[in-house]
Amino acid sequence: MQSIKHYRAFQIDPDGHVFGCVNLVCGDDEEAKRKAAALVLLHRIELWRLDTRIAQFDLPPEIARQQAAGHIP
Repeated sequence: MQSIKHYRAFQIDPDGHVFGCVNLVCGDDEEAKRKAAALVLLHRIELWRLDTRIAQFDLPPEIARQQAAGHIP
């Protein structure tokens, strides 16, 4: 039987501050990474399990440029 693990995907604003969190329940780190990567829309995502950062997912370059130019809040 596969164990279930709890993860948190933190939403990071352009200034590097956490402003939101999505709880994920997954079978392993790879599944959690896939789910967290799908959350990257307008903000960077950091995936954590307990006190260990598993992965970081940055914005696509085009969206990051638009944010830097002030076109996307």
